[in-house]
Amino acid sequence: MKALVFDHYGKAEDVLQLQDLPEPEPAAGEVKVKMLYSPLNPSDLVNTIEGRYRDAIGKAIWNYGKAEADYSVDPAGERRLIPPPQVPGLEGVGVVVQAGSGLYPRLLLGKRVAVVGAKRGNWQEYNVVDARQALPIKKGISDEQAAVSFVNPVTAYIMICEVLRCRRGDVVLQSAGNSELGKMIIRLGKRMGFQTISIVRDQAQAAPLHALGADHVIDITTENLMDRVHAITRGQGVRHALDPIAGTLASQMIPCLGPQGRLLVYGTLSAAPLQFSSRDLMTPLSSVEGFFLTNWMARQPLLKKLSITRKAASLVLSGELKSHIRKIYPLAQFRDALQDVQQSGNQGKILLKLGE
Repeated sequence: MKALVFDHYGKAEDVLQLQDLPEPEPAAGEVKVKMLYSPLNPSDLVNTIEGRYRDAIGKAIWNYGKAEADYSVDPAGERRLIPPPQVPGLEGVGVVVQAGSGLYPRLLLGKRVAVVGAKRGNWQEYNVVDARQALPIKKGISDEQAAVSFVNPVTAYIMICEVLRCRRGDVVLQSAGNSELGKMIIRLGKRMGFQTISIVRDQAQAAPLHALGADHVIDITTENLMDRVHAITRGQGVRHALDPIAGTLASQMIPCLGPQGRLLVYGTLSAAPLQFSSRDLMTPLSSVEGFFLTNWMARQPLLKKLSITRKAASLVLSGELKSHIRKIYPLAQFRDALQDVQQSGNQGKILLKLGE
């Protein structure tokens, strides 16, 4: 079978290679999935292939003093970090074509499933995964939409509904307002009745976001963030904030938090650290928290996972958590896909077509 593989960390265009690998076979509790589509997410390129994910995991206290070969994603050491050579691709969609022993794997035979967080990534024609990581796809969702139905939609749903527990009348401040996930937050706000303040770096992005339903858009290249948030909230600050960038921008968001406000950090697109005064948290009794989808979901029982994915799937169908698919490339044209996804200003998801 064909697979994209990198054997050392580096820029994707330099280290990714299309290789022939033997088809994997499922063990007990596993299923073999014929992959259909998988997106090229920024986290695949920067975190996985360039090694930023490895660096972050290595800083976890449970990995302190360990060699890189012994790093684990979780404190219990149940999910080891797999070093190169490795197949990337965090999420994707496929059809279960073979099942290992066990009732649940057999129940999945022939079903379309979202494959997320497998030991081996999804940029290959076949993958073998723990059956609990093969999540059935709701009828009515296209294969292309199913390929991106987990990371962004489920992250948006969990952060808003499970972690922050946003309610009607709340105000949510978010950076990366023009991202696909940022647009999902805006649409959830219109559905659920909370207001959104979306931060952008280009005034041209404001009108499309307002048309989408954004209540407020702040272009930080021409506007002062603190001034605008103070005016919008009438001096009360925001109770909820979301940031996938970190660095200077997230640091500037912290003083915008009102009493018992919470900033949820769910990405590190900037390598720069947060820098802020402890007083910014002490006085309003606010907090900064981290959110990592993989570890959050790993702590949930199977029925809870299935419930969340069903709710997110319903919101994909109704449009709130739907992604814009911009272009699809065959696996053999992965270099064109990499060039496309890394061009600044491009909107929408780029997919790899993995099989016929």
